Amino acid sequence: MLGIRSLFNVSSKRAGSSLIDIGHSGNIGGRVVLVFQQKRNYCSCGGTEHSHHELGQQQQPSQHVRVRYAPSPTGYLHLGGLRTALFNYLFAKKNKGTFIMRIEDTDQTRFVPGSAKNLENCLEWAGIPYDEGPSRPGQCGPYVQSERLDIYKQYAQKLVESGHAYHCFCSSERLDASRLNLKNKYAMSLYDRHCLKLSREEIQTRLDRGDAHTIRLKIPHEKTTKFTDVVKGNVSFQNHLIDDQVLMKSDGFPTYHLASVVDDHLMGISHIIRGEEWLNSAPKHMILYEAFGWKPPIMAHVPLLLNSDKSKLSKRQGDVSVDSYMNKGFLPEALVNFVAFLGWSPEVKEGETPKEIMELDELIEKFSLEGINKSGSVVGMDRLDWFNVNHIRKMLMDKEKVVNFFLPKIKQQLLDMNIDIANVSDQYIIEAIQCVKDRVHVVDDFQSLLKGFFVSEIDYTTEEAMKMKAKVWKSDSKANVTTFATLLSQIPDSDFNADEIYKTLQIAANSIYQGLNEKELSQKVNQLMSNIRYLLLASPVGGGIPSTIQILGKENTLKRLGDGLNKQQ
Repeated sequence: MLGIRSLFNVSSKRAGSSLIDIGHSGNIGGRVVLVFQQKRNYCSCGGTEHSHHELGQQQQPSQHVRVRYAPSPTGYLHLGGLRTALFNYLFAKKNKGTFIMRIEDTDQTRFVPGSAKNLENCLEWAGIPYDEGPSRPGQCGPYVQSERLDIYKQYAQKLVESGHAYHCFCSSERLDASRLNLKNKYAMSLYDRHCLKLSREEIQTRLDRGDAHTIRLKIPHEKTTKFTDVVKGNVSFQNHLIDDQVLMKSDGFPTYHLASVVDDHLMGISHIIRGEEWLNSAPKHMILYEAFGWKPPIMAHVPLLLNSDKSKLSKRQGDVSVDSYMNKGFLPEALVNFVAFLGWSPEVKEGETPKEIMELDELIEKFSLEGINKSGSVVGMDRLDWFNVNHIRKMLMDKEKVVNFFLPKIKQQLLDMNIDIANVSDQYIIEAIQCVKDRVHVVDDFQSLLKGFFVSEIDYTTEEAMKMKAKVWKSDSKANVTTFATLLSQIPDSDFNADEIYKTLQIAANSIYQGLNEKELSQKVNQLMSNIRYLLLASPVGGGIPSTIQILGKENTLKRLGDGLNKQQ
């Protein structure tokens, strides 16, 4: 394959107005920022009116922003797909426009049953549902390309009649043989236009005979295709290096190129925001727009997502699917926030502190196509973890979200562990949640962190418990904990709180290890708390010991400590 940069030239300048009709513009930080209100000639969206459109037909101009996410139903939703959908959604909402979902299923060999519905479900989960699409039809349907085959056939025939496309009857064997002989210095091979030389009579005879054939776009090789991309700047393609693209396959299905252009026009798409991998297709689409006499949408090709080694993030990696993050317990708000910052950054005004933790409404307010980076973005899972932790902690500060979101989920987690919570108050669960919140990275972490608050008896035989004992339990641990338990029992019920419990820990450490300075005392207190944590929870990870003891209560804590001490050798 010919590399992208050898096929076209990209200027270093940002998008200018030479090839785009701009409504108005502003200047931010010395950079021209385009306000895309392009005057365009639309055909009607009505699904029953497509047969009346003529090439170059003039319609009323529209300034309404309409964008689309157009996935192929070939598997799960990849992080890159989510980012494309998100950028389109943010741009639409920022400009009070319409976000459309279109299913591009013309490649039936790659179709995966159920994946289209999964794509919809993932967008719903992420909080970025479409305005028009298969389940929410508007005036531009159908929104599944396999249901629009007659439309594509009519437009392909118009291209043949106007001389911009032609029938090709070449067999796959002939194509393979001819391509081997036509490889040029760019290591490319182009179709030799054998069928372009056929007479009208011969073409008609073969069509009447029912010979298998395709329809190809006739690329104007003598021209250069240029356009301005919002992200890439001024882009130039050498047409003589572009193959005569198949538009209609022999099975009656269109290729991506024809279907995409026709649908984008009929659905009134004003801006195309898609991955950089589609940039090589852009000249074919521009040529199609010109052939039809249509003004193309404004284009923005977003840089690739990369692995840590700078290789392209593969959609075949299961751990980069939205499903996998859903199953791991990541918050949709965190994943959306994380994905938004993969290749985009908001404008920071002078004197303003940069902000990364954002809700969806904040992302909408800040989003602009000019904020999209030109270079690829490395996907770091540690960053996703950071976003998730911060969103969890932010949500836990909201009492309504604790009650309506976390409480139901954690109750279900406890039931899944066969823990009876019939007599457990919501307040007790909420206090336990707040106690361990700083240890939570994903919502599912609550399950293991909270278990110790709800069991009637601690299991010291688990692998985790035995490893912890080997690490923290010393020859004097039993005596030390006994000293603490005695002092703990003396705290009045009215003063039984985390502050008093911590003071008691310090008093116990001072009593056991006399004459310590402040630093040494702190170390001994930590050592004592590790012994207590082992007996109370049999787990090295959890909330602070004083808070844990306060939530468990004096009676329950003393019972656990006593039972635990009796089981230690």
